[in-house]
Amino acid sequence: MNRHNHSEALADLNAACHKIAIYWRLYVDWLMEVGWGRLALLSLLALILCGMLMLPGLATLLILVSIVVKIFAGPRRPAQALPDKS
Repeated sequence: MNRHNHSEALADLNAACHKIAIYWRLYVDWLMEVGWGRLALLSLLALILCGMLMLPGLATLLILVSIVVKIFAGPRRPAQALPDKS
């Protein structure tokens, strides 16, 4: 590989890391909006799908990460309006 190919590969890697960070933030925001019942239903569907694809470890990892993120990120509070000082 020459210098040009290396710089393209590093630029692509940098772009991928940027996209991953954006999608992670969107996933956490979506997860905060989803209720626990819907999360349980989606977890069951993920177990079924990953069971059919013979990837039970992936389903377990996705479910545990989702639960931990939902617990530790906490509920979103609506923005409070600033008091009127007029």
